[in-house]
Amino acid sequence: RRTACAAAVMNDAVAESLELLAERVGDPKPMIYARLFERHPETEALFVMDKGGHVRGQMLSMVFEALLDGGERLGGLVGIERMNHMGYGVPDEAFDNFYALVMETVRDALGDAWTEAMEAGWRARLAALSAAAPA
Repeated sequence: RRTACAAAVMNDAVAESLELLAERVGDPKPMIYARLFERHPETEALFVMDKGGHVRGQMLSMVFEALLDGGERLGGLVGIERMNHMGYGVPDEAFDNFYALVMETVRDALGDAWTEAMEAGWRARLAALSAAAPA
């Protein structure tokens, strides 16, 4: 028997897009971080000790969890991570734009499979996260 939460995730366009992404490309981490480093080259040096990509993987797992949660439960955690990243020297713009950068990467990877519902779902999710974790 599915719970209401599980049913909501099953009908969630963001979750659907991430599932399609996993089917099509497997691990999206290299694509997402390549885009981050292209847009914000100053951030690449912050990962110099992350030789195996474990920090990037953990960070991306948290991002996906917050996206799937919709910001309801994890918005405060995103706010805390904002403060942590300030301590690492992450520019505000890079932190603020990371979720949108993930969306762009997913959209580009899905190509024609990207739907209007996915676009609307992602936009709503990004707005919810932004509202839950103010700057």
